[in-house]
Amino acid sequence: MFKLIIADDERLIREALSTTINWKDLDIELTGICRNGIEAYDMILDESPDIVLTDIRMPGMSGLDLIRRTSEAGIPVQFILLSGYGEFEYAKTAMQYGVKHYILKPYDDQQIIDCIQQCKKDCCQVRLNSHLGMEHFTAQSNILHNVMSSIFNDCICQDRRLDSILDNYEQYIDFHFTSYKLLYVYYLAFENLEHFLGLIKDYVKKNLPQTIIYGVYVNHTLLLFFQNTGNNCRQLRTFIEQLSLPEQDVTLETQLTTYSSLKNLLEDAVCKLKRFGMIYYINNFHAIYTCNYNNVISQLQALYTQMLQGGTDSLAQVEELLNGISNIEFLKQLTGNLLLKITASQPSQSTLELTNWLIQLDRETDLALLREMVLTKLKDIIQAGLTSVQYSSMTQQIFDYVNKNLQDSNLSLKGIAENHLFMNVDYVSKKFYRETGKKFSHYLTEMRIQHAKDLMKANPFASIQTIAMQIGCGNNPKYFSQLFKKQEGITPTEYMGK
Repeated sequence: MFKLIIADDERLIREALSTTINWKDLDIELTGICRNGIEAYDMILDESPDIVLTDIRMPGMSGLDLIRRTSEAGIPVQFILLSGYGEFEYAKTAMQYGVKHYILKPYDDQQIIDCIQQCKKDCCQVRLNSHLGMEHFTAQSNILHNVMSSIFNDCICQDRRLDSILDNYEQYIDFHFTSYKLLYVYYLAFENLEHFLGLIKDYVKKNLPQTIIYGVYVNHTLLLFFQNTGNNCRQLRTFIEQLSLPEQDVTLETQLTTYSSLKNLLEDAVCKLKRFGMIYYINNFHAIYTCNYNNVISQLQALYTQMLQGGTDSLAQVEELLNGISNIEFLKQLTGNLLLKITASQPSQSTLELTNWLIQLDRETDLALLREMVLTKLKDIIQAGLTSVQYSSMTQQIFDYVNKNLQDSNLSLKGIAENHLFMNVDYVSKKFYRETGKKFSHYLTEMRIQHAKDLMKANPFASIQTIAMQIGCGNNPKYFSQLFKKQEGITPTEYMGK
């Protein structure tokens, strides 16, 4: 599903756009309706929409200024411009920022729908072409594979609803708004599984770089699933169907299904997987037996609950359980599952630190050293849990990052979430609001205005342009003045003259 924001200063147009088109049928979530460009920009910072449908002429900040500022901030948004006759010069300027879609008023619904459909294709292409740094991608891939294997473990080994299981992992991955593809590979013999996965790994590395592919193998059937970023599956299907594998008497067959969200995919897949006793999770193209040691898993879950309640005695029982596990891959999977849940429920735990720890965990090859790593980490977590904190580690990290980078005019919650927290931006936005009572954009504005006031008190003769640059409004004193007056009720010049 794609997220849409509508911005227009005319109430009748806003209402018509929001009600006359069935957005749900278009796989669109209407995230917000804004009266002007400033409201729209704040909502872009908070909600990270895929598409913004905006008028050109609006008070406070025009549609053109909105496009320029969003582009300069590096926020990937597809814009659709609405304008009256005689404003084509504005549209030409907008096109310099990559805007492709321009609709003249009066418009009809079909014009809007056609533009939305094209924007969805463009969004998919942007996602496909957005390359993370290799170190960043590796860290993100490792933690997301740990998340997915933990989800399958929980679904198969616990008698709980899927919704309650996914609640533990919302901070890491979007379960509701991103479309996914599920590719079934039928008649794949277990003896050929590792060889097959090696061939797929090489293919993906060359043809689908930085695509995270999850998988589950059961009863001669492999399920591969990944984000739907456009037509990235046709060639993969052809490659698979043409593979020649040793001792593979039956030709491989494939079937492709598209889901509007990861949650819908998991609901379908888990229901089928529960029928089988032997299930393998595909972690970075390596098969790991996920459904063994059911008794160990249930005991560890109980001890985990006791630890969260301050039960330090349970640590000795955990050590005894870990000493009974001789399969190093299963130990990695089990402890990754445990640590993910602890991090999700304890405010003091940092997702970034957990990511780095899971990378070290994955590299360890000595079983005894691995057990020692896990116990040390658990002791640290229990100790940290004894200290109460006002805000979660996630929110505190946002505070710290904003404080250190306030002069950066491109600050956005999406950038912080994806590049520094390795977390799902929708989860971060909701959790930040729950803990602070503020939208991120409002917090950012408050910090910038407060810093501006401090700078003006320290240097009453500083120019408005200089102050604007120092607080992250870039070379745009007009925008700074608008923000300041909205926040303080007077202009910066009036404030300095007080």
